[in-house]
Amino acid sequence: METFYAATPGLLKQSAIALGFFDGVHPGHQVVIGKAVAEAKRLGITAGVVTFKDHPRALTRGFSPLLLTVIEQRLELFESLGVEATLVLSFTEDLCRLSPREYVQNILVGSMGAKSISVGYNHHFGKDREGDPALLNTLGKELDFNVHVAPMVFVDGNEVSSSRVRDLVVNCNVNDVANVLSRPYALIGEVIRGEGRGRKLGFPTANMAICEYQLVPGRGVYAGTARLADGRTLPSVINVGYRPTFKPQPGVTEAGGAALLVEVHILDFDENLYNSIIQVDFNAHLRTEQKFDSVDALRTQIAADCGVARDLIRQSNDGMNAKDRLPA
Repeated sequence: METFYAATPGLLKQSAIALGFFDGVHPGHQVVIGKAVAEAKRLGITAGVVTFKDHPRALTRGFSPLLLTVIEQRLELFESLGVEATLVLSFTEDLCRLSPREYVQNILVGSMGAKSISVGYNHHFGKDREGDPALLNTLGKELDFNVHVAPMVFVDGNEVSSSRVRDLVVNCNVNDVANVLSRPYALIGEVIRGEGRGRKLGFPTANMAICEYQLVPGRGVYAGTARLADGRTLPSVINVGYRPTFKPQPGVTEAGGAALLVEVHILDFDENLYNSIIQVDFNAHLRTEQKFDSVDALRTQIAADCGVARDLIRQSNDGMNAKDRLPA
């Protein structure tokens, strides 16, 4: 997939594009993107997405909701859906001042060569969010592109939305998240050096440096998988929390967001991952974070967590093809 980071004239000759921030790339977003891909195939042109690197609210309101997917994750998901080109915009004050007409004419048509534009039913664009699907239809008749507006999408009787997924993630409901997204919730980050406590306990961990704007699941222990830079996907136990059994670092309190740790113990694995980027999928919530009376009690519980994770892997593998099975 080709990725552009500036809206210069003539990036694409003709395209069918989907518009949106698409945080989470949930089923509602997938319908919008899928329509663009289908139209691109029908018309014999490029399937594209126009999105933003950071949430527009960071500029318009001075704060941003924590993200379900950082831009690297979204780009990978776009490509998996058949997108051939993505324009990633930065939401600057200059862009914010563009009228809906200027935004459509200069960026969507002038840069991306839009002949078909797909949006969600509640999509807004341009200065003060004045643009909406009705205005887009009007501009389409003038500027020669078709408009496709996707309806609400429901899963288990509930409308799919990024805010709903955030609530589930925060409350440790990763099983429900996977049902809504049709895939596990995932974090990506660089493996950094920690204090080596996991190795001393007999359970070495990869400590992840998470993007400050990415939403981390609620505190607790999870079963999941770690996808390494070389493509291997390995079963893991993930701890999210503050390690209450141990004395915190000087100046660090449980209230301090920077102290939150994401530690990944990859089962039956002892290789150096420092400075590499890994993705961790959260498949099941095993238990809440707790403080133990002794290091030995903690070690015993970690061993039990690993046992539960192995059982879950076996159960999952029973329903998989041999090529997709994880090592147990």
